[in-house]
Amino acid sequence: MEKAEARTPVRTPSRWVDLTCPLREGIPVYPGDPLFQARPFAEHSTDGFRGTRWAFGSHTGTHLDAPFHYFVDGETLDSFPVDFFVGDAAVLDLRSTVGVDSERFAAPRSVGRPVLIEPSDLEPFEPIFDAVPFVFLRVGWAERFGRADFYNAFPSLTPETADWLADFPKLRILGLETPSLVAFPTDGSTGADVSPSASDASVAERVRSFDPEFLPDAFPTEPPFFPLETKFPAEKETGESCAAADDAPDAPLDEAEFCADAECHRILLGRRPPILLLEGLVSLERLPAFSPPSEPGARVEFDAAKTFETVVFPLLIERSDGCPARVAARLRTDAAANVEPSGER
Repeated sequence: MEKAEARTPVRTPSRWVDLTCPLREGIPVYPGDPLFQARPFAEHSTDGFRGTRWAFGSHTGTHLDAPFHYFVDGETLDSFPVDFFVGDAAVLDLRSTVGVDSERFAAPRSVGRPVLIEPSDLEPFEPIFDAVPFVFLRVGWAERFGRADFYNAFPSLTPETADWLADFPKLRILGLETPSLVAFPTDGSTGADVSPSASDASVAERVRSFDPEFLPDAFPTEPPFFPLETKFPAEKETGESCAAADDAPDAPLDEAEFCADAECHRILLGRRPPILLLEGLVSLERLPAFSPPSEPGARVEFDAAKTFETVVFPLLIERSDGCPARVAARLRTDAAANVEPSGER
């Protein structure tokens, strides 16, 4: 009996927090991506069991981006070992500096532009980037999931910020509440009514005429899948760099952001080893977080009590460029006091 008791592991009390957006029909998707569908292929009443056919894009809901998303010879998610997706993580609370509570937030959004997250906004958190492999940016955007403006003008990285992040060798997953790295701008006009089922429209056209009143329940019941499209024709068809689109005075408003989004993805996913991108996180308010320093120019002191173990498990699909992932954080008991009160998911 004594030997049996000695073999019993001592479990440290912990609390798990689910950071995943549930997949369901009607879930908003990146404009141009296929919609999530769930259709039964067997029913209890007729077949004696239930079976469901699912169809969805690789970048639906809370998901990981792999280098193959932007590089034809890039690593796919199935090529990473399991332990790559497990590690210590930290949340940076940026709401008061570049997020929804900041003075910088309202001004650019009034003209349809996103707040830009510059290197100077993240420099105070250098000790955290040096210490943990997973860093999640909280800007207060997850609360807008399902709203008409979820894909428009959210706080966005700049290529310079992506370059700055790529210099931290320990960083291997960057987590975001936002649906991508760079937001869709809006020009104040609604344009033509192009629904997500208009498969003959280019991605840029769909973004340009994105209906600001669009809601998830506006999806058609039986949406068709969209054909494969070239999202960045200037780079993929002519060999010109995305930077050229930014410099062109007549370039459509959304093409510049498409190019900035592509450049940020390429910088981070193209690093060796790559930084995978975890987009569409929710419930970050239930985790302890590092806040910006009160004094200009100061650095945030690293505190292990504000970190937590995280698992980010995508489905094991061969040659996946991205995949929805189940993301969960296990809080240490000494971190519970740093968490905002919230109901269970």
